[in-house]
Amino acid sequence: MTEHQLEQLLIGWFKNNGYTYVHGRELLPAKGERESLRHVVLKKRFISSIKRLNPGLRDEEAEEVYKKVLDLESPDWNVKSVNFYRYLTEGVKINYVDERGELRSKQVRLIDFENPYNNDFLIANQFEVEFQYQRGFTRKPDFVVFVNGLPLVIGELKSLANGQNFRDAYKDHEEKKKDIPQLYAYAQILVISDGYITKVGSPTSGLERFFYWEGIESDDDVKPDPEKRDSFIFRYKGEELTSLEVLVRGLFKKERFIEYLRDFIVHETDKGVVKKIAMYHQFYAARKAIENSRKAIEGKDKRIGVVWHTQGSGKSLTMLFYTRKVLRELGNPLIIFITDRRELDEQLSKLFEKHIGTVERAESIKDLKEKLSTKRGGVLFVTIQKFSRRIGELKPINEREDIIVIADEAHRSQYRELAQNMRIVIPNASFMGFTATPVELHDRSTTAVFGNYISIYPMDKARRHGVVVPIMYESRLAKLHLTNEFIDEEFEELDEETKDEQKAKLLRKLEKIVLSSEDRLRKIAKDIVAHFNERDKEYKGKGMIVTLSRKVAVELYKKIKEIPEAPSVEVVISGSKSRDEEELKPFIRNAKQLEQLANDFKDAKKDPKLVIVVDMWLTGFDVPPLHVMYIDKPMKGHTLFQAIARVNRVYPGKPSGLIVDYIGITDDLAKALSIYASEEIAETVTDIEKIVNEMKERYDVVSSMLSGINFDPNNQLALIKAYERLQEDEERKKDYIKNSTYLEKLYKMVSHHPAAIEIRKHVNFFTKVRKMLITLKRERAEKSIEEIEKEFHELISQSIIADEPIDIFSLLGREKGELTLLDEEFIKKLRESEYKNFAMDTLAKILNDQLKIFTTRNPKRYKTITEKLKEILEKYHRRLLKSAEVIDELIKLTLELKKLYKNEKTLNLSPLGILVYDYLKDYIDDEKSLFDISSHLEEELKSVINSPDWYEIPEKVSRARSIAKIKLQKVVGYKKAKTIAESLISYLQDVKVTV
Repeated sequence: MTEHQLEQLLIGWFKNNGYTYVHGRELLPAKGERESLRHVVLKKRFISSIKRLNPGLRDEEAEEVYKKVLDLESPDWNVKSVNFYRYLTEGVKINYVDERGELRSKQVRLIDFENPYNNDFLIANQFEVEFQYQRGFTRKPDFVVFVNGLPLVIGELKSLANGQNFRDAYKDHEEKKKDIPQLYAYAQILVISDGYITKVGSPTSGLERFFYWEGIESDDDVKPDPEKRDSFIFRYKGEELTSLEVLVRGLFKKERFIEYLRDFIVHETDKGVVKKIAMYHQFYAARKAIENSRKAIEGKDKRIGVVWHTQGSGKSLTMLFYTRKVLRELGNPLIIFITDRRELDEQLSKLFEKHIGTVERAESIKDLKEKLSTKRGGVLFVTIQKFSRRIGELKPINEREDIIVIADEAHRSQYRELAQNMRIVIPNASFMGFTATPVELHDRSTTAVFGNYISIYPMDKARRHGVVVPIMYESRLAKLHLTNEFIDEEFEELDEETKDEQKAKLLRKLEKIVLSSEDRLRKIAKDIVAHFNERDKEYKGKGMIVTLSRKVAVELYKKIKEIPEAPSVEVVISGSKSRDEEELKPFIRNAKQLEQLANDFKDAKKDPKLVIVVDMWLTGFDVPPLHVMYIDKPMKGHTLFQAIARVNRVYPGKPSGLIVDYIGITDDLAKALSIYASEEIAETVTDIEKIVNEMKERYDVVSSMLSGINFDPNNQLALIKAYERLQEDEERKKDYIKNSTYLEKLYKMVSHHPAAIEIRKHVNFFTKVRKMLITLKRERAEKSIEEIEKEFHELISQSIIADEPIDIFSLLGREKGELTLLDEEFIKKLRESEYKNFAMDTLAKILNDQLKIFTTRNPKRYKTITEKLKEILEKYHRRLLKSAEVIDELIKLTLELKKLYKNEKTLNLSPLGILVYDYLKDYIDDEKSLFDISSHLEEELKSVINSPDWYEIPEKVSRARSIAKIKLQKVVGYKKAKTIAESLISYLQDVKVTV
């Protein structure tokens, strides 16, 4: 399917949703829709819409609102985006003088959120926008969705048939963000699709943060093709739908789209601007929870339900989206959030304060009692301990119906006691639970307290969607010959149900065992340093070490610091500097210091690289660069499950998370996983040896395809030999690309493993060959000169046909000397090279990409060479020419190109003058007359062709034709002058030249 066909299907689906469709050319300034190509708000539609939504709004007031929406009060485009979203959701405040002469203000609505169908929905394809900082150049996103004239969605489409996919669509967005940032300042949602895979993200999202949309009316109503693993063809009510159609029918149904814009977008502004938009499971979960909340408040069954969204899938944001929405829609109820740890309580309350406003925390039993009796609505945070003890004599404190109690990590047994107390204190409250770990198979108490599942987003789906990375497991017990029999024996007595006093006693006993074995700690410290440093060679990130106790953490820290090559490391423990032992005090931080350390640890570029923890940071603490966790602490059940999930967050270049086991958690992990209802949980963690074996198998496949070749990544001759062999057979080449890609992914997962280290150079070699195959064959639209230089300069300069770097800058249109690529020595080496395929593909690729740029600038001058190149390559593919013959033909073409380029430089005309010169060559034979008329027209037309959209303004086009006709009369006569002038100006319009 071509891009055009995909575009037409998309338009049809939007039209089925009731959207109006117009082609982008109908939205040009000349059509009266907007002020210029640089403006992206459709002024005519915008003014009409806000006057309809705000009865009585005067023309001058509408104009003032329009100007505010254009200005957005900042030179920074990301800040503009934040300001615009505030206008979008809250309206634009303007001042006016009433009939009594008094100054007043009012909010002007840009969107009707209460009646979605009262808004103007428009989809346009090929919407042309001029570069923000460069005149005469434009970009055309594949489609833009406008609401009331505001461009809120931008989409890029690619065709798999053209060898491109959704990643290329993302790259197009990245390029356009640089060139036309004014469009992206208004965009709330970006879409990328190749027809098979479709993803959604925000304008600030990296590719790894784009997500799939798999729901229409709900998050569980579309199912992937059951016969195909990882399929993106879906079944919905008997229909077969593509991922792109699911997105359009799901998210972009008018009422859901408007609801999404209002309730499911937030901005983080702590470190720059990050726009976060809801993933599909967050969107549908919050909506269903709202509906269940309404029923619970109004009915007898006060159980709202449980939201189970797996670790790393954005549970905190789902809670935020739900809370923000329920406060508005259900008349400001009292929402009580209960967490099990103060750190988590603080993290959530800070998040909510940013996006909701003032939230309160109960600081003591007395404070909690007072707030429950007096607080009318809003958000209240409480730690579980406040309710686990009796609040004096238990009796009703607040009997209101509109109280919602939300328990974070609702699977915990403590909540059973909590629920009993709370049912007495706030008897009419409704209960809801959130959990990132699944409810146990035989545990009915959780659903008894909170109700059935509202939404499930399990680990297998999160992995398939790329929301989390897979987790690998590696045991180091045998490698270090560690003996943990005593620890195992003691730990058997310890589980999640153990009372706190008993647990503390057991842990003190275990602590003595661990500290008494100094040799064991030294072995672990040395192994951690070597292991982490080896992984650090492949990708930069962070590591976390989990220890038994604070004292063990400090001792392990000392052992690591003794190692010369040790990475930076810090200890993270709680405590009191006034009450704790002297050896612990240097490692105890106040809240501000701890926050600074947390921020530094989350930043991959800052120290520390490693942290040693006991309990802190094991739950509710997201560090995307964290790729390895070293466990030397007995853990079981949910605690273990939550801890290992710290490493599953997505981060650029992070293929997986790794759990390194020094204590022997294998059996406990298996037990923890076996008790859950979902079969997919058993696949949460993969043994690293399984990945190593798969890597070895894939290595055998790839290496056999290149047997007899030296796999040295620095050996250019070996690289080209491999390239030549694979180019001989198209099917073999495809198999190689697939298998070498898979091998590289497996290798990155286990790069520190001895088996991976052994083949590191070979994998590097295979990757280079694959990149050569892709680079020299693949077509890419809208490629910039900088991109081409980056791709080919190193490749050509290091090839066997050039001992010294070749100056390709001028060939690529740079002002840097003459075309020097094809000197006699170079041509001789090119023709004599035994590696004809590589030589041919390299030269063809350079010519093809360079011609794309030149023909855009001057189609007439370079059209013939472009057509010749296409004809040569077609003959080769039909086996009418051999590679050696193709090289000869390409050399001739390049020499011809060199001659044209040289001629262009010697003319001493501007780009406009050269366009005129090349066009008039067909009509004027005398060289002097041709040059003179081109030079004169160049000067005269400058006064007309001085705005980026002149070719759409009838008056300017007419003036240009008149100038051309008058000048041409002197050379070709009156009759011919009119016809030639009209065709010349039409040509300049098509090229969209400007000065």
